[in-house]
Formats: sequence, C-alpha cells, structure tokens
Amino acid sequence: MPPKSGWIELIYGCVKSGKSIALISKINSLKDAIDKEKFRKESLIIKHPLDDRETESKISSFNKKGIDAIECETTQDIVKRVTKHTKFIFLGGIHLFDKDIVPFSKALIDRGVIIIATGLNLTSKGEPYNYMPQIMTITDVYDIEKGECFTPGCGEEAYRSIEVNDHFEPRCMKCYYKTEKKPSLVVVTGPMFSQKTIKLIEEENKKKNKLEFNPIKNYADEFMNKDISAIFKWSKDKRYSLEKIVSHDGSSIGAIPVGNTDQIIDYLQENKHVGFVGIDEIQFFKEPYKMVKGLLEQGYSVYATCLKKDFRGEGFGDVPKILTLATTIINKEAYCTICQKQPATETQRFVIKDGIKKPAKYGDPIVLVAGEDLYTSACRSCHWVPGKPENKYDNI
Repeated sequence: MPPKSGWIELIYGCVKSGKSIALISKINSLKDAIDKEKFRKESLIIKHPLDDRETESKISSFNKKGIDAIECETTQDIVKRVTKHTKFIFLGGIHLFDKDIVPFSKALIDRGVIIIATGLNLTSKGEPYNYMPQIMTITDVYDIEKGECFTPGCGEEAYRSIEVNDHFEPRCMKCYYKTEKKPSLVVVTGPMFSQKTIKLIEEENKKKNKLEFNPIKNYADEFMNKDISAIFKWSKDKRYSLEKIVSHDGSSIGAIPVGNTDQIIDYLQENKHVGFVGIDEIQFFKEPYKMVKGLLEQGYSVYATCLKKDFRGEGFGDVPKILTLATTIINKEAYCTICQKQPATETQRFVIKDGIKKPAKYGDPIVLVAGEDLYTSACRSCHWVPGKPENKYDNI
C-alpha cells in the first residue's frame, strides 16, 4: 500500500556520475504527468549555490542539460519557500546544506512531502560528506549513480572521487584503493522483521559450490578468493543459536561468534585466503566503521546486515557512516503490525511492567537483544517513543 507519509529518494554517487541527469529526468517526468499550474503550485526545485558553481539558478549536468532552480544556501532559505501546497521538493546538492536539513526533511516526510535529492556521499578523501550519514539514515529509496573511472586504460564503474590538481575525477574501487582485488560493500538494512538476514543467508548459500576461477593476490601477497567466505555474528546475540545466523523464518547458516571487531580482523589475518566477509547485525559492534573501511582498503568483498535506526528512530551507532561507504544498499521494509496498513520503516520497542506492554521510552538503553515479545515493526505514523525530543520543524 502507498504510505500516508512522504519519503526521501536519494540520488548519490561520485563526481560525473549522472546524478543531476537523473534528477532532471525525474522532474520532467512529474511535469509530464500533471498540468503546469499544479506542478508550479505543488513543486519546489532547489539547488545549493555551491552545487555546480558554473551555472547560476539551474540544476545542470556535465552534458549541459539543465533546468531552472531556486538557489538556497541554508535550510532556513528552503523553509521560507515551503507552502501548505508543497508536495514535491527536488533538491540539488543536499550534502552541502547545514545540519538542519535533517530534522527539516524528517518533518516534511511526516507531512506527506516527497523529497528527491542529489548528493555526494563521500569527500575526495573517502570520508562521509557533511551530514550525509544522517541524511542516508532517513532515506527510503537509494539510487546510486556510477561514473566511469578516469584512470587511463581503466574505464570501470566508478564509486569514488579524487582530487586531481584543481578538479575532481571519478575512480573505480580498484584504482581508488589501489588493490588487485575489486572491493565492494553491500549493506542490507531496514527495521526488525524485514528479512535482512535472509539476504545474507542467500548470498552465502550461492558460494557453497562455487570458487573463483582466477584468485588474485591480496595486500599480504597471498591468494585470496572472493568465494571463500567468513561469516561473523555478535556473540551476545544468542536468540536462536550461538554458532549460527538464523532468520525469523528458521533459515540458517554457520557463523563465527565474535565480541568485537578486533576478533574479526585477527581471524582474517590468520585466514588470508578469505575474500568475502559477511557480518550480521553489524550495528551491535562497537565502532565498526573503521574496520569496514579498512577491509575495503585491503580488497575484501563485505556484506553486512543492520538496523540503520535504533528503536528511537535515530541512527544506530556507526551504521550511518557505513552507509556512505556502500557500493550497494538494499533497503528492506516490513509490514506495520500496529495499523496493518502501511509499510514499516521503524522498529518499535516495548517494555512490560506489571503485565502491561508499553512503548519503550526515549531514555531506555539502546541495545536490548530480544524477539517478538519486545519488538515489532511499525510505520512512521504508528511509531511512538515517549519522551523523544520535539523536532523544531514539526509545526512547519
């Protein structure tokens, strides 16, 4: 069913990857679908002035296609443009706005506004760009655009950007990290009961009877094979099994229980032939971002499942930063068990006191391993966290 609330679609990727072309195409599609007066009344086309400095008051692409846009330098500039009729906001360069763009976007979504934005997920140094981790946390539809590697003689799909002299160029994962192996990061995310773990189980089962034909030497000058895997799980998660990853439908695969990221690194140093690393529920580990970044630098294929939001509806640990590194994001939705009408994007936690089940409060501990007795999936409308700080843009 279509959600009552709005949503955010994020078109992101490296420089010269066609982000603006994709945004212009979506704008023109809406223009063709409704009459001109309705489009003018219900739509806002915004760009940050630093997003493509060569063109003023236009969202434009490197192939010279463009469309008129209102330049706004701050979130407050956009607030002044929004009316009670606004239903669509097309936003060029969301990565360049101040921190208020996150709560402002949340408030608009709750009011049924659809936001389609472009942005750079990473800087040229490979770090999360401004508030993109928080923006990617509240994103519903991820549309990664891939460029073409500018390294002479390469031309592979590019996911990263580098600075060359006074300009920026796209680079593929191999050329960016300077590895013989092609590193990748797939992140499967969503609320509880959205079948995230099943995706990891399916991926591992594909590899059981398959080995890479030509394994390549890794960073340690030893052969590593992307079809030889190591699957890890947080050792404190014993809901179904200590040495297995088990989905809610009963599917399972063997896994190595570890308590921290150092144990994962130690295992891989002792088993250098492993090329595929699977990590279930990565949000439970302490500061896993540094480890994931390091694995990419060493040429590993990484596949991680996670809750991107905790029960409060906020970014879960390092997951927001890990999302910026991903070459693929699979965003799963569940079914709202409360209203039974909406797609669920949130995890609702309960506490049981004196035999009565009530929503957990904002100040309750973030990590609590439990099952259906204390958790369920909820849509934005039904998700309730008593004591949660008010969003200053809720009454826009």
